[in-house]
Amino acid sequence: MVPLAGKIIIPIVVLGVVGGMTALIVVMVNESDDSTTTEGPTSTTAYTTTTTFPDITTTTDAPNDREMIYEAGVGIADMTGPCVEFNFMGYAEFGQTGRGIHLRQFSRAFIFAKGDTRVVLVTADVMAIGIAVRREVVKNLKELYGDMYTLRNVILTGTHTHSAPGGHLVHFLLDITILGFSEETFNAYVAGITRSIVRAHESMVPARLFFGQTRLWDMHVNRSPYSYNQNPAEERQRYDTNTDNTLTQVRIVKGDGSLHGVLNWFPVHTTSMNMTNHLISSDNLGYAALRMERELNPNSRTGQPAIVTGFFSSNLGDVSPNTRGARCEFSGRPCDHQFALCQALERCFATGPGEDMFDSTRIIGTAVANAALEVLKSRGTELWGELAVVHQFLDMPQQVASKYDPVARTFNENKPVRGCVPALGYSFASGTIDGANVLNITQGTTTGIPQLDAIVAALVEPTAEDIECHAPKPILLATGRGTMPVPWHPHVVSASLVWLGGFALLGVPGEPTTMAGRRLKDVVGDAVRRRGLTPMVEVSGLTNEYIHYVTTFEEYQVQRYEGASTIYGPHTLDIFLNKLAEFVTVAIEGGELEPGSEPMDHRNGTIGLVPRVILDGTPFGRSFGDVLQQPPSAVSPGDLASATFVAANPRNDLRQESSHIMVERYEGNDWVVVATDADWETKFHWERLSTLFATSQARVEWHVPSGVIPGPHRLVYRGASRSIIGSVTQFTGVSDTFQVSR
Repeated sequence: MVPLAGKIIIPIVVLGVVGGMTALIVVMVNESDDSTTTEGPTSTTAYTTTTTFPDITTTTDAPNDREMIYEAGVGIADMTGPCVEFNFMGYAEFGQTGRGIHLRQFSRAFIFAKGDTRVVLVTADVMAIGIAVRREVVKNLKELYGDMYTLRNVILTGTHTHSAPGGHLVHFLLDITILGFSEETFNAYVAGITRSIVRAHESMVPARLFFGQTRLWDMHVNRSPYSYNQNPAEERQRYDTNTDNTLTQVRIVKGDGSLHGVLNWFPVHTTSMNMTNHLISSDNLGYAALRMERELNPNSRTGQPAIVTGFFSSNLGDVSPNTRGARCEFSGRPCDHQFALCQALERCFATGPGEDMFDSTRIIGTAVANAALEVLKSRGTELWGELAVVHQFLDMPQQVASKYDPVARTFNENKPVRGCVPALGYSFASGTIDGANVLNITQGTTTGIPQLDAIVAALVEPTAEDIECHAPKPILLATGRGTMPVPWHPHVVSASLVWLGGFALLGVPGEPTTMAGRRLKDVVGDAVRRRGLTPMVEVSGLTNEYIHYVTTFEEYQVQRYEGASTIYGPHTLDIFLNKLAEFVTVAIEGGELEPGSEPMDHRNGTIGLVPRVILDGTPFGRSFGDVLQQPPSAVSPGDLASATFVAANPRNDLRQESSHIMVERYEGNDWVVVATDADWETKFHWERLSTLFATSQARVEWHVPSGVIPGPHRLVYRGASRSIIGSVTQFTGVSDTFQVSR
């Protein structure tokens, strides 16, 4: 979602680019040296758990001695990007620059194989994944495994967190609010995702797969009910809610009956952390994964579970976790960016269900994790049969498809429809209730402003064909016509379908709305049913590329934010419905599809404006790692222990698979780690003090949890300072010891 600031400043920045800005500031990343960033001894008893887990073999309908026809592997890796000085991707707020870490970003990979067919499914704690990252990941895998992994069978998705650094998507409009392409972010994400797939490959074992579902109530709301209600009444009457609250799960069971991994799909925006947040966070779905992994791996450190649990996005397009709804910032009146507006310069945004955004993240994440555990402990349907992967590159403006009738549930071959050259509508500028809008730009705008159209046309002018194709959307930015310095939006995208023993997973490269997802599942489910099979279908949103939104034709007509952000026009969903119906037929009956033309690689044409780290300095009379503020001498559960240190820029060493901070307890004759910057209870804050003298400080926070083991504790900060000649030196700061009591 892109609220006000992004819309106002985007044209200004674009003007600068078109006007001749060609300088590329190369942003370099220093890879951390594992030999200098290894952690000390780790405690596996820092917290206690009372959760018990039943024997998996007793919770399925299938016989335990059934032949295992699949192999499966699971892997997790730290993919955390630069936590400071880069803007976060999602809200498009130029002021939302990273200043530390609350939760690290992880990539979770799952590999399934049967005979010569295999597929990789990755869920990554990032707003979205693009073709550039996927292409580089596949390149790395080819160097290790030859042609085993390709763009066809490596499927990458984002959890859609809005609290992680961007600049990795390459297309100009998708990177502009991060001030262009970031080599640091790109390299970090590629390294982490690759590592997770390698670990999954190395953990391949014979396995059985089980499918299950449940419904989770009161943990999300439809943020565009007006749009949803434009869908035919006959169609809406098939469902009892205006959000899809089904959690779908596939669990992987080893030959001995033990659990290997769990994949979950649930539709909710990962926007519990709002646009005022400056700490990297995997948000509600990331917390759900961490919480579930903690339950299933009680003696493992965060981010190092043996049983990996991934949460994938689904048809989340119009679904908000902010269950209290939207209110005006000062007056407290209800607002919706369309019919109920706030006063000038008063923001309209949604909150809840918690007291603050951290509490809301915890509440939503806990509920989703508990729902997944509920499915896990219930009887499942065993997946059995063929494994197939169908993938095709689609040139969206060139696609022609049959119009779908959602009431008759049929395709009308006599009504061909087509895709459009990418463009964003006026209501794109309004943002949503999940992101504040200071000037109250309204949703539902279906007429343009001639004066503004003339100004924007000087940058990228839509053709008459574009205007007709996108109607009734008034085009604000004809992004498909922008090519400087690189294309502004993709023309060619991926669509995919994985057939996993009767379970159809539909890969859509954007954010389908609730009803768009329901239509996708209905169409594919009907194709499965006609072949005498029981439909088991789920939508995987944000798959392989990012194309903003996918609405129904009816929702598109009223041009709220989601419709204005459906960049390929009113028939975008019809194209995917036709394609995925074709894909499932090929998956079940066999056959081949043309692969489509792979999109061009534009990385060499990108521009990045965030300067590299030149130098780190210290205040006079101080050294790196000196403690500026000590923690209290004694704390109890519920208290905050914090310390402030003389710091260096965290970009000098991203410390993937490691940590910038540690909480340690004295145990026996050694200090053992009880928490890192990957844990919920910690926060790592970094603050620039002087740009001229390159000084900074870091604050380590530990919110003492219940169940903590009492005894002496200390806070540790680990940094890496850069000299003027570019050399990087590791250092450590250690606080005074403090006592933790029960």
